[in-house]
Amino acid sequence: MPRPTLFRVLLMERRWDRWSTFCLRFEQAARDLAKEVNAPRLATITVPRRSFDQWAKGDWQGVPRPDTALILERLFGVPSEALFSPAPETFHPQASPRDRDGLSASLKITDKGSTSRLFMPSDELPGSWEMVGRQALDGTAFAVAFRPAARSGSIAQIDVTSTSALDRFLRSARRGFLIGVDERETTPQLFVIDAANARRARATAPGRSTIELPAAHMLDDLTYGLLWSLVQFDDGLLGDDSALAQEQHALDTYLALPRSAPSRMAMPDLSTAGTQWLGSSFCAQHIIRRLGGLTEPPVFWTREQTGEQAAAWLCFQHKIDYLRALSSRYSEGAAPMSRAFCIPESGVSRSDRYERILLLLAISLMELQGIRVDVLPDPEYSEMDGFALIPEQRAVVANGTRTEAIWAVDTVTERPALRGYREAAGEAHAHSVMRGPDPQTRLRALAGYLEIDWTWLVVRCRELRECGMASIVRPRSRHLSVEALDEVFHFFGSLAPDR
Repeated sequence: MPRPTLFRVLLMERRWDRWSTFCLRFEQAARDLAKEVNAPRLATITVPRRSFDQWAKGDWQGVPRPDTALILERLFGVPSEALFSPAPETFHPQASPRDRDGLSASLKITDKGSTSRLFMPSDELPGSWEMVGRQALDGTAFAVAFRPAARSGSIAQIDVTSTSALDRFLRSARRGFLIGVDERETTPQLFVIDAANARRARATAPGRSTIELPAAHMLDDLTYGLLWSLVQFDDGLLGDDSALAQEQHALDTYLALPRSAPSRMAMPDLSTAGTQWLGSSFCAQHIIRRLGGLTEPPVFWTREQTGEQAAAWLCFQHKIDYLRALSSRYSEGAAPMSRAFCIPESGVSRSDRYERILLLLAISLMELQGIRVDVLPDPEYSEMDGFALIPEQRAVVANGTRTEAIWAVDTVTERPALRGYREAAGEAHAHSVMRGPDPQTRLRALAGYLEIDWTWLVVRCRELRECGMASIVRPRSRHLSVEALDEVFHFFGSLAPDR
């Protein structure tokens, strides 16, 4: 494998791997250099995000423009030609024999996107892996350790030869991940397992110097997206456990009201994950209560537009319970249940691939429950309420996502409002990107819209259904479950990978 450029190595050493962090350092160096050489124009030079990404990935050919090169030399103290050449071994920040794979692995992890940062120590301490949320998640950080690994077919073996550092890492009660690094190919392959699971595996085979993992544990866009969302939810809900238990009595009071929209300031101690869970749980109960006696399924509209928002369907236990309750209630109806999303093209283009995969998996979960999903790309409907529409009677409005309140619920009977909801649902059905007579055809069309390789995802879900998500990471919060994920793996893995 070619060595990374010196620029990439220095970014990791100095923890400037975020574009925003790098820009602050670059602009300060530009101002200092401008004063030193009395050239005010230098202080106005900036680095576009695209250029930084190319430099950081090693895709840059040649050296930057002369003025930019001067500032880079001032910033790093290294000639610009050397910055964009392969780094000498002496510049590797992780040179200890115990963790010689840490550099290449950490560079690959940070390539996943702006939501991942990995800090590598220079001693026997484990590294720190930070996952950053966007809007619906707060972000979290946990320990990470790298070990050499070798894949053979469907099995990956990670070297867990006993050392005091590894023993301390696996014994710790804190959240941590062990990552095996196989560098025998041009691009290193990474295999991930929760430290608690690694500890169990090691205990079942005492004295062995390796643990065996299914190769499905490979860290790619699918597993990264699942870890990114599940671990953030888990840490947030664990921190909110006592506060959420205390708020349960308030839900019964609010459920008796026809409408409510409590301010987030009423529960300032809750994390974003805790607030999202509480709002989601209340909205589900509000809808179920107000659909009593209805024999034909209503038409549903949901407000999630990104993978970060939709991940709750895959992780919250009450979400899968809610879908099952609706499916059971309306399974004998003359018409199938339907649910609409509005996902504009602009949102798709701004989302990383792993987030788009989360969105596709969440919609797959609904399709496997017998719910026909429509996805409308028209941004005109982006701010539509979440609702369950009983035509010509009422709409049960429930907003638990993208709202200033913890939740905003109501029961609407005014005809103009009902007409607006009906027209939105009609537009979604008429212009859905998910066209076709069966779930496979519709989901394949959605994968194309979201720019996800269909065959790759089907094959990966087949691999994961054999081991289950819990073999990679087990949620610690009682409000979370991997049950829905395993159902999606089985469902998606049963679909045909080829046209």
